[in-house]
Amino acid sequence: MFEFPKKQKLCSETVIKEMFSSGKSFTTTNFRLVWFEDNTENEITLKSIIVVPKKKIRLAVKRNVINRRMKEAYRLNKIEFENMLKRKKLKLSIAIIYQSRKIMYYKNVEEEIKLILERLRKEI
Repeated sequence: MFEFPKKQKLCSETVIKEMFSSGKSFTTTNFRLVWFEDNTENEITLKSIIVVPKKKIRLAVKRNVINRRMKEAYRLNKIEFENMLKRKKLKLSIAIIYQSRKIMYYKNVEEEIKLILERLRKEI
């Protein structure tokens, strides 16, 4: 139920390049979300990538902490969004990019991930 398997991770370089070049995006205070409607033939409705730029957070240890917090918050809150995509028969690829220069607490990360998914739901 609350899982984030390899199939749901966005790994294709061509899809990632296409998403960043022609995808839509919006920014919140600490995150940026880029999404792209995927027209491939696979059965996965939502593929995602989580990015913590080295330019913003220099130390790998800190980047890993942020990455883990973002993945966990996303994993726990994406189920409702996936169900909505299945009902509408849409397939999306999304990238969640960390924009802050400071490490956020898990509770704050989770709140912003919820806000991002809710805003994306409204924009689709």
